[in-house]
Amino acid sequence: MFAFLPGIPGIDDLRALGRRVDTARHRGVPDGCVLELDLLAEPQETGGFDPLALINVGNRPMVLRDAVAAIHRAADDPRVAGLIARVQLPAATAGPVQELRAAISAFSDVKPSLAWAETYPGTLSYYLASAFREVWMQPSGTVGLVGFATNAMFLRDALDKAGIEAQFIARGEYKSFANLFTQDSYTDSHREADSRLIESLQAQVWQAVADSRHLESSEVDALADKAPLLRDDAVIGRLIDRIGFRDEAYGRIGELVGAPGISPETGDADSEDAPPRLYLSRYAKATASRPSPPMPPVPGRKGKPTIAVVTLHGPIVSGRGGPQVLPIGNSSAGGDTIAAALREAAADDSVSAIVLRVDSPGGSVTGSETIWREVNRVRDSGKPVVASMGAVAASGGYYVSMSADAIVANAGTITGSIGVVTGKLVARELKDRLGVGSDSVRTNANADAWSINQPFTDAQHAHVEAEADLFYTDFVERVAAGRTMTVEAVDAVARGRVWTGADALEHGLVDELGGLRTAINRAKVLSGLDPDDDVRLINYPGSSLMDMLRPKPSSQPAAASVPEALAVLVGRSVAGVLSQADRSLTGVSALWLGEYRF
Repeated sequence: MFAFLPGIPGIDDLRALGRRVDTARHRGVPDGCVLELDLLAEPQETGGFDPLALINVGNRPMVLRDAVAAIHRAADDPRVAGLIARVQLPAATAGPVQELRAAISAFSDVKPSLAWAETYPGTLSYYLASAFREVWMQPSGTVGLVGFATNAMFLRDALDKAGIEAQFIARGEYKSFANLFTQDSYTDSHREADSRLIESLQAQVWQAVADSRHLESSEVDALADKAPLLRDDAVIGRLIDRIGFRDEAYGRIGELVGAPGISPETGDADSEDAPPRLYLSRYAKATASRPSPPMPPVPGRKGKPTIAVVTLHGPIVSGRGGPQVLPIGNSSAGGDTIAAALREAAADDSVSAIVLRVDSPGGSVTGSETIWREVNRVRDSGKPVVASMGAVAASGGYYVSMSADAIVANAGTITGSIGVVTGKLVARELKDRLGVGSDSVRTNANADAWSINQPFTDAQHAHVEAEADLFYTDFVERVAAGRTMTVEAVDAVARGRVWTGADALEHGLVDELGGLRTAINRAKVLSGLDPDDDVRLINYPGSSLMDMLRPKPSSQPAAASVPEALAVLVGRSVAGVLSQADRSLTGVSALWLGEYRF
């Protein structure tokens, strides 16, 4: 029998020391580790500027592209033995979930993986979990694989009672935004578009779940009609592999990766015998390629090929736009900011191609057109542009994408909505009821056309109609030119109708299904590279504090021959961001005055 004296290391101490040495030797990633991922919310498209991060350094949530890239790296990393994740998304959007699911599925093809949850609160939560090799749930949980539904709100009667008149002009009978103010229920076109949207999403999810769980799609549909499913039905229906708690799930992943003495029944998932664990966020930081500072070119030696990723996130506005900084307001994508980022990337001789990542429901016609023009200029300069659609790339989000050399969308991306809408609310009667007087003077007949105090005159209404016709015609003709389609073919799938990425592919509005990774590979091929070639990625525009505080000296892109060009991003002042917060689009913010919206 051996005894250990105080101050002399015991076996546990030596084992812990050995692990620390091993972790250091493997650059922060212990050999044989299991990666952990906590999915209580879907990863966001961008991190943006977060003032709280200044006092909470190192604890920012992972953005989608970093999570996806890290999982793909881990699949090929011999130091990583497995993946375990808590998948409990209360709400999610299909496109980002599909990108994440594809990465997890690729990992599960080569290494053990396990999903667990207290409960699976929704369809997309379980859909994501089904990509893991094993799916676990606590005894009191349910599988909320209930399907899809849409719920639309209509304010016409409420506005009538309040004494507010809605005056909106839309081009495209499927352009449904104005229905919020002008209808009291679904129109036939609105119902048709929404119905097809959720049918397409259902077909995608049912087939993926069926393939992962070795079921027929019809069996998944039958289970969904009985959902939310309690534990016995979920296990009998083969949606859940085992009912168990967190510690048992962690014991099981230890068993799957071959850790000695670990099992769900007898092993201690947190013991020294358990495999080392590492959060995916820590793994991502430890394994991400660090951008090297620009070096003077060496004659006869080429650097690593570079792909620029320009991210457009949020409603499109004219001007700079900016990230959300205050507790109120939303992030927005400024036409000037995105156009400048495209110019900057195009001016960099080391950039082989540009991927325009779009996650936007649309917005300003003029802001969208500004970005569209820059996409065309980049293409004309000889640099390929690939549009990558995230959760949504509709209306203006489609407008900025339509001239790219190729468009890649997730199967569940919401896209299309090729149409125009504008209008105003007239509050004259409400003011009269409240005893609020108003009057005006003007120099010309249309100086107060967009006033809320009176409706459009017949002449003003005709003018607004003519402008809407012009903008819709431009939209359709530019889609036809960008997509090499006839105007008639575009109009047949336009008229304001939204499509899933899968349906958009069938109608010629996108070229390929997949996420950002697929778009980057497409950009490689278009620039003459092989899809498997290692490339350097640079991101535009910047969102750090320095990017916001450091203004650009001019609107001219930095010369590509100057090494410092790689460090120059689109800056914006704090004052500009704060002023933008006051203009952010929220709720009924689409009650714009005098501006047309895609």
